[in-house]
Amino acid sequence: MATLESQAVAAQPHRTRLFVLRMPRARWEFVAVAHLHGWSYVGERPAGAGNPHVIIMEVLPGITVWYWEFDDPRLCAVTVDSTLGPESIEPFATLVQATLVPFTLTELVEEIDNASDRVLGLWRAGFGAPDQVDPVFLSRFSAAAAAPDPAVRTAAIMAMTQTGWPQCGPVIEEIARTDSKRAVRQVARRAIQALPAMRQEGRPVPVSVPDLYPGHARDLYPIAMRKLAAVIDSLRQNA
Repeated sequence: MATLESQAVAAQPHRTRLFVLRMPRARWEFVAVAHLHGWSYVGERPAGAGNPHVIIMEVLPGITVWYWEFDDPRLCAVTVDSTLGPESIEPFATLVQATLVPFTLTELVEEIDNASDRVLGLWRAGFGAPDQVDPVFLSRFSAAAAAPDPAVRTAAIMAMTQTGWPQCGPVIEEIARTDSKRAVRQVARRAIQALPAMRQEGRPVPVSVPDLYPGHARDLYPIAMRKLAAVIDSLRQNA
């Protein structure tokens, strides 16, 4: 990935949190937004060896927008990167939220509680969590780590690891000592080792961006997708 990143940015960038998208395999939606706003294609890396599929578009010199599609195609996200300083990010983060209407932070918490697939809900919340520890997220992750279903407990471990929050360490360590399933304990032990790496030097500097639609994003999402539908149809016909 170092080669691909070096094509997109010339210096360590600032980056938004992962804006987790509602639709699976949202490549066409992402490309449609790029087409509408005249973004330039920078590069792409197919998924493989545990790495997500990545597409990078340049908005203007120093500002790039990244599409991420992880192992489960229902888990995809967008970030905005900038080498021009954190203050340059918010207008483009607003544009991403306005056109793709990703999950808000409140909705990600609700995903943990109410998603029909609780494992997926935990994954979405872990990837889309804010940079700084959030006690609401942390309490939900901790509760899920004690769920009867070992698959949910494992997903909670992985979600906490993805946040990189040091405060998750004691929760994961307790699971590694006491969980009734050997496989879950093993996942927790590996997570203890992986957690610090999520904050290692060299990663983009996180920038906090407020939710654009904190109260009614779910209602606006179908409207946004209808606006993109015609663009997607045209792009597919010409592909």
